[in-house]
Amino acid sequence: MEKVRKMAERWSDYSEKTVRFTLIVMMAVMTVVIIIQVFLRYLFSFSLSWSEEVARYLMIWVAFLGASLALKKGLHIGVELVISRVGQKVKKWILLVSQASILIFLLYLTVGGGKLAWAVRDQSSPALLFSMGWAYLSAPVGGLFMVIQSFHLLIEEWERGV
Repeated sequence: MEKVRKMAERWSDYSEKTVRFTLIVMMAVMTVVIIIQVFLRYLFSFSLSWSEEVARYLMIWVAFLGASLALKKGLHIGVELVISRVGQKVKKWILLVSQASILIFLLYLTVGGGKLAWAVRDQSSPALLFSMGWAYLSAPVGGLFMVIQSFHLLIEEWERGV
């Protein structure tokens, strides 16, 4: 079990670094595009036809990728009403089952998102004219990064308590 924990921790750390770097780049590009768009619109009455679309698709990617960081740090919203009222042994089992349920959901999201991205690959975005598969790919890619984090959390929860 120690080998699995170390592997999960290594993948978790590597994916966190990858996602952080990607998010920084995406946020920087999104910010620059929006600033340029506002500058051109108000000073020169000229508008870029593609800027809103770039910002929208980058924001979708940022949301899915950022969710994996929030998952690792435990920043997603949760209801602790039940957990705070049960004993320590039951609490450990509830946390383990909930983490396993999250992992199963994320696996479903990743596979289903991949199928959806493949299904829309022939559609083109209105302004940029690139495949909508790239925009829809944010769900399975973000889901995969969340699967990595969730698996790591499940292993930690398993070692911590059961």
